[in-house]
Amino acid sequence: MNRGFAARIRRQWPVLAAAVGAGLTFVISGIIRGTYPFGDGPRSTNDLGQQFVPMYAHYRDMLTGQGVGDLLFNWSSGFGVPFLGDFMAYVGSTLSWIVLLFPRDHIDLALFLVDVFAIGLAAGAMTAYLRRLRPGPAWIAVVAGISYGACGWAIDDAAYMSVWLNGLVAFPVICLLCEWILSRRSTLSLLVSPFVIALLWTSHFYTVYMATLGAAIVVVARILAYDASVSWRTRLTGALRCIVAVGLGIGLAAPLLLPTYRIVQAARPSPDAAFRPISAMDFLARLLPGSEGVGATPGLAVGTVLLLLAVSFPFNRAVPGRERIVWTAAVALTVLSMQVDFTHDVWHGFDTPNGSNYRQAFIVAGLLVIVGWLSAASGLRTVLAVAAPVGVVLVLYLVMWNVRTTTTTTRIVVPLLIVIAVGAWLAGRRPDRLGRVAVALLVGAVVAEVSVSSAAIDAQRSKILSAKPPWGDLHTAIRGLVESSDDWPTHRAAPGADQTVNDPMLIGGQGPQYYSSTIPDRVSQQLLDLGFGYSSYGRATIDPQNPVVDAAFAIRNRVVVGDDDVPKLETYDAAPLVTVRRAKPFTSGDPGPFGAQETALGADVYTIPKVLGEKDPDATVSDRRGGLTITPARGATLPVETTLHATCTPGSEIWFAAPTYVGEVLVDGRDWVTNLAPTAKSPGIYSGAPMLRVGTAGADGKVEVTLRLAARTKLPSSPIGCLHPDRLTAAVANLNASKAAAVSVGGHSIRVRLQPGEAAAVVIGVVRIDGWSCSVDGKAGRTPGTRGGLLAVAAPAGASEVSCAYRPVGARMGLAVGALALLGLLAVAGLLLLLRRRPRA
Repeated sequence: MNRGFAARIRRQWPVLAAAVGAGLTFVISGIIRGTYPFGDGPRSTNDLGQQFVPMYAHYRDMLTGQGVGDLLFNWSSGFGVPFLGDFMAYVGSTLSWIVLLFPRDHIDLALFLVDVFAIGLAAGAMTAYLRRLRPGPAWIAVVAGISYGACGWAIDDAAYMSVWLNGLVAFPVICLLCEWILSRRSTLSLLVSPFVIALLWTSHFYTVYMATLGAAIVVVARILAYDASVSWRTRLTGALRCIVAVGLGIGLAAPLLLPTYRIVQAARPSPDAAFRPISAMDFLARLLPGSEGVGATPGLAVGTVLLLLAVSFPFNRAVPGRERIVWTAAVALTVLSMQVDFTHDVWHGFDTPNGSNYRQAFIVAGLLVIVGWLSAASGLRTVLAVAAPVGVVLVLYLVMWNVRTTTTTTRIVVPLLIVIAVGAWLAGRRPDRLGRVAVALLVGAVVAEVSVSSAAIDAQRSKILSAKPPWGDLHTAIRGLVESSDDWPTHRAAPGADQTVNDPMLIGGQGPQYYSSTIPDRVSQQLLDLGFGYSSYGRATIDPQNPVVDAAFAIRNRVVVGDDDVPKLETYDAAPLVTVRRAKPFTSGDPGPFGAQETALGADVYTIPKVLGEKDPDATVSDRRGGLTITPARGATLPVETTLHATCTPGSEIWFAAPTYVGEVLVDGRDWVTNLAPTAKSPGIYSGAPMLRVGTAGADGKVEVTLRLAARTKLPSSPIGCLHPDRLTAAVANLNASKAAAVSVGGHSIRVRLQPGEAAAVVIGVVRIDGWSCSVDGKAGRTPGTRGGLLAVAAPAGASEVSCAYRPVGARMGLAVGALALLGLLAVAGLLLLLRRRPRA
């Protein structure tokens, strides 16, 4: 038995070789580029640095008990937000456990290895599928696996969106499972497959959904390509068994999928985007290795050798005619589907993404590898089967010479690999040592091509997208300050946003910053109403560092990094996380964020003065239609300066709130400060400015706010607020005096013990969202109310305890569907066993 096991292991060496080879190419590309961990160049491009690294850090804290929150809720970010959606959208990889192998300050290395192993898994899975699909030369299967695992999409689009690589893994795995079901009508295949499908769907539902569609295309092609000896009954029952296995697998994943779906439904929406197909030239150019067009064009490249083999497929008479027709049509229609509105919507779940419109490109890459393998496994025995693809690829190469996505690497490697591939084909016709050397040379050339292509893609992409540095001394210093000021759950300690917009997850603490595509719309809108700035359509929040917001949400300590890059800890007067307020709510009548802050705090701390424009020959200020409009004079030298005038109580702080104002503001002690940069896209939609402290009212109470702008702009009708420090101090003192007797916070719950007294409202410094349920003295849970957006629970006279818990909407339904899927799987197992035991006539 040991010999048999060893033999099976030896037969699987191509799978291991492909996995190692693909992962190695990714490592080599990093060495070539000198990026982390092989040099000083930052690797954490865009969302990798801003979202994935911080969320993996938070996930590690959750697993090790070092953080606050659990799988359902994250107390660290955005004043408290759901975490299940982030787990499923960013972290839920089958490889995320790797973070436990490294200390927290090496989280960047853990993410690098997640990418390496995911690319390797995808390559190994594809090689295993190809060898099950059709026998053929093992070395070609290895080359094919490497070409798929490190395809253009994997490197250009998914390597910095690590969780997307789960779709790359899922496509060949689902194909492999369905091939198992089709070729062996065993009970085991039908029972094991749903659990694997469930694991895949919980690793990243978005790209795995695309992988499932791609696998469906492959299964249909397989069924249609069978020869006449296979009956249609056999074909259709095989397809049905595959559908049942996949359906049950998705059902088993429902306890996580359905709540995530409801979280995504409630998330901050992005503006509607219309899909616009790109030109055929730009589209086809991405078939060439080394081409780069992240977010704008599809990463279709699978290397020169596999491209040649894929193109050879229709010309290869060694492949049966029916098979050539079916698979060629499948690839062509799939490519066409990427450019057609309706099928584009189907690929993306009927939600056109803003950016990266070709996220399903890895399916086309996989199909090219599959047909390339089918051609190679059948044998390239004719000159036509070799000459035709060489001619087609050379024409493509020459036509795409100056296309914007083509790189210098592309121009070098394509002709070089064509020469090596043709030479290997000629030498391979002789089964002697020369043929083996040619094969080894070709495999080495493919590995080299993939490596340098990956490096070229990363180099081009880095010119477009910024990257965050890995964990360093500044991270350590900030984390140390946050830990030294830990007062949770009485107060929050905010780490700031000096490193990323998700520093509360990356560094620690409980700050207001948060950037996620699953941020609840109610949280985003509430923070914007309170004067927060934002980017990415409101999915990323910018802390105004406003003392009223700090007081209302219990921020007592904040780390601030100055121009000298030295972090300092600032301490403020703040109310506790849980306050006990009067039963009758206070509602401010002040406009804009000033009134929203007062309502959240429960006290009147601002005065809103009338704002007048300065008589200026270079600009006019008019008060019309609910706002102040500033118009530069015709012929004035841009930018122009103009001053807004108001009167405030002497000594009050002056705050300026104009989220859509593109221009600069003169701030006491800081000179000119950019409110919103001219490069900001569609102010009010893509990005907005946080409210800004501009100075202090002098002894005469006169206030001047000087602006510098280059174009006509509109401000709110009341852009200036006068904050009275004495009123704020009194309000905070009042809230501190009425704090709860004791507060304990669980992973997704909070329990408050009250001092006996009259009827009151227990207000918790968390933005209320759907999913919270609160009870008083153990009675039935109810949906809590709100005070200025904060979670509030009415407590009758004499109440002693209030407890609240968060459960994602859809959790019950998800558990029910999961249970039904499990029962269905057991029923299928029972039926199959019964049919097997039934005596045959």
